Amino acid sequence: MNLKELIEDLIAEIEQEELEVDEATTTGNVAGYNTPNAFADTDGTDDEAEADVDHIIKVSGYSKVNENRWHELRKSEGTPKQKIGVGIRNINKQLSEMESFLNWYGKIKKESGLSSDQQWKRTKSHLFKIRERLRRMATSISEL
Repeated sequence: MNLKELIEDLIAEIEQEELEVDEATTTGNVAGYNTPNAFADTDGTDDEAEADVDHIIKVSGYSKVNENRWHELRKSEGTPKQKIGVGIRNINKQLSEMESFLNWYGKIKKESGLSSDQQWKRTKSHLFKIRERLRRMATSISEL
């Protein structure tokens, strides 16, 4: 796993923890139907079904997670040297953005006179997890 993917995964995990839901349904308590072939591909293409899924995802506010980023990266054009170079450049940009956000939150904390012990328990937990992830990332960077 390259560093860019690691950071993206960490950011996604942080966002997921913020929005963590044990279970979500859009049908309430409506009983399901016994229709084993309801979503079967009848004409040999999945284009229509995929379009329906994309529409449902868009309307529901959920996001589609691309679980095949590693395979896409591996199959993408370019030499390994190019892939690493572009990836590291993108990580640098993303880290700059993260640093800006952290500086802004630090300013808000300082200007409001908020102390660390006044933060929500979940915020403290997230900060600890971020710190641990950054330590693991530092190890990954040293191994590149």
